Parts: sequence; C-alpha cells; structure tokens
Amino acid sequence: MASSSKARHSSVAPSLQLLLFICCVLLLPTTSTSESNKVSVDLYYETLCPDSYDFIVKHLIKLFDTGLISAVDLNLVPYGNAKLGPNNTITCQDFPTGETN
Repeated sequence: MASSSKARHSSVAPSLQLLLFICCVLLLPTTSTSESNKVSVDLYYETLCPDSYDFIVKHLIKLFDTGLISAVDLNLVPYGNAKLGPNNTITCQDFPTGETN
C-alpha cells in the first residue's frame, strides 16, 4: 500500500508543478509595446497532458467567454516530450495515446 501511495504522489507532483507554472505565466504576463495596448501572454503547455487540457478548457476559455481576449495577444506554444510514431500515434512522457486527427 505504501509504495502505491508514493507512486501516485510522485506522478501528481509534476502535474501540479505544470499547473502552477501555467498559472504564473498567465498571472505575470510580459508587457506589450505601447502601440498595441494589449497584454502579451505566451502559454507553454504540454500537448497531451490532462492538466494542460483541463486548464485550457476550464480556465483559459474564460478569456474568450468574457471578451477579455480583445485585450490579450495570446500565443499558444505546444511543448513537451511528445513524439510522432508509426501509424500517426503520439507518445509522450505522461502516457501514449491513439491516432492523431
């Protein structure tokens, strides 16, 4: 029991670290040039990470729902240790997945 609990905690820690990093990126955006008057935000996310997906779908979407996207220059940067394999399968450090679209 103790070893499975440790394994679960060790796999959760990187996910929480990623979520914290993403939140920091959004909360501390770089300032933009005075010409555009928009806040520049570069969001680096892991392409296949469930925590990245949840953040984008549940929280980042609020920029669009509230109209705040008009004040943001948003640059999404897919990042992570993902590789395209045979038959268009994707594997990454978190887990393998099925075929791409």
